[in-house]
Amino acid sequence: MARTILDKELQQLDSQIQQLGSLVDDALGKALDALEMGDLARASMVIEADTIIDSLRAAVEEHTIRLLTLQQPLGGRDLRFLTSALSIAGELERMGDGAEGIAQIILRMAPLRSSATPRPTVSDSVQAEDGTGRVTEATITRSLLELGKEARRVLQGTMKAFAHSDANAARYIWEEDDVVDVRYHLVRHDLMAAMAGAHAIPALQHDSLYLQRVTYLLWIAHKLERVGDHCSNICERIVFTIEGETDIKADHQQQQA
Repeated sequence: MARTILDKELQQLDSQIQQLGSLVDDALGKALDALEMGDLARASMVIEADTIIDSLRAAVEEHTIRLLTLQQPLGGRDLRFLTSALSIAGELERMGDGAEGIAQIILRMAPLRSSATPRPTVSDSVQAEDGTGRVTEATITRSLLELGKEARRVLQGTMKAFAHSDANAARYIWEEDDVVDVRYHLVRHDLMAAMAGAHAIPALQHDSLYLQRVTYLLWIAHKLERVGDHCSNICERIVFTIEGETDIKADHQQQQA
């Protein structure tokens, strides 16, 4: 394969990965909108769109393997890019699966609400915090939306670092996963408080499905936290592709020394 043809193929593969990242970001955004508004139709759209994400991931894999097979040996950076492409596509697909999982949970939660337990809104959470400071489904939902917003910011920064082949930006985003983790632990703390006997027993007396909904919210929080982990893995592959480093953490510590 001539060098000019290979360069064109690599550029196309790069574009496919960027498109995959865009689809995942869109799916995550729609899933969060569905959570905020209780929009079951939007949640269904996320589930249906996951097949497109899966198909594009498969296309990236096939394209990568074809290039690895037809072009041997490859230059160092080309080979690192192609091997990393397989990993990056896999991480993005798993984030897409997470968005689909959130959408599935939203649909499962819908029948768990009766007319006596309307869907909590963000405005409800503000009133609850201003009035009593207690943890409610509404305050937890608002915290989940903030966690989701942070996770999307990390995802968007990761894909920007990939698009610009920016190793320094990838290192910075890798550190930003700590912010996602902190928000996740805060949400989990509130969820554990909501499930504790002192809060849950009185709530169950009025709403027998209360604990099921709170458990589903805990699942959503975990899926959002995983977005940051997947982005960290992608950032490691970005640095590896550009610089050949295999341990982004050790490399970062050396720079700080």
